[in-house]
Amino acid sequence: MAFAGIAVAVGLRLILDQVAPGLVPFALTFPVLVVVGLVAGAWAGAITLVGCQLLIWYAVLPPRFSFAITSLTTLLDLLLVTLAQIVLLWLVTAYRSVMEHAQRENRQRIEDLSLALREIDHRTRNNFALAIGMLEIEARNAEEATLRSGLNRAAARLQAIAGAYKNLALSSVCLEVVRLHDYLNEMCGRLREGMLSPAVSLQLECDQVTVPPQFAVRVGLIVNEVVTNAAKHAFPEGVGSITVKLEKKADLLSLCISDDGRGIDADGPASRGLGSKLIAMLVRQLAAKMQCETRGGTHYEFIIPHEAGA
Repeated sequence: MAFAGIAVAVGLRLILDQVAPGLVPFALTFPVLVVVGLVAGAWAGAITLVGCQLLIWYAVLPPRFSFAITSLTTLLDLLLVTLAQIVLLWLVTAYRSVMEHAQRENRQRIEDLSLALREIDHRTRNNFALAIGMLEIEARNAEEATLRSGLNRAAARLQAIAGAYKNLALSSVCLEVVRLHDYLNEMCGRLREGMLSPAVSLQLECDQVTVPPQFAVRVGLIVNEVVTNAAKHAFPEGVGSITVKLEKKADLLSLCISDDGRGIDADGPASRGLGSKLIAMLVRQLAAKMQCETRGGTHYEFIIPHEAGA
């Protein structure tokens, strides 16, 4: 870097000499010295300083192409300019040192914050797992079927929320967004294992979409509620299929959840229960529109503004 700086100074000097030979002999070395000192540090700056001064002394100052000094003025100019360049180099390298120290502190601070965030995330997921486990234990010990079902539904809802934050930590593009397709894929896998009989299939078709965590939680809770309702009420014979499809259309998301079961009863418990109220609340929070049809099964469609998650 030092030799590149010297070469630049020489090149600029040659260009200037074509216009005004011998004019301001030391002026061009100052910007070169600043650049070299900032980029490469004190040693490179010192080499540049010495090299440029010797070349100017030899090739620019009178008598040219000689290290002889024929006047006191030339000697004073050389000494004063050299002193000024030494001071400039010291200031530049001191600034560089301060900036490097600040950058090291910032990197260390970022590493410390990342470590703290990972620890908080680990503890949060452990707390979710503990709460879910406690609900599941209470459900197994509950004697009343209604209480047992309610506790299992509460555990499933909490698992839906926990899944969004697990996905945020493990497969998100940054700490502010979640890959919704990964999150729903994980959720559907969990619902297949925990809620559906082997004779009931659950298929997911999902465009790749990134959304804020709270947006993902609300969409996930909708999917969890609708699929859980279908698993409980749609297939009295224990055979059927459920499809979850998420499509991105401009600034909208289309979420369709369909089953080929017996269809929802408008006056039945599934349409008046806590799950239906929760779905309605989530739809309002997402500023979404919902349609439900019951011909040939139950078909939900949610049209969700994508910016609702912003």
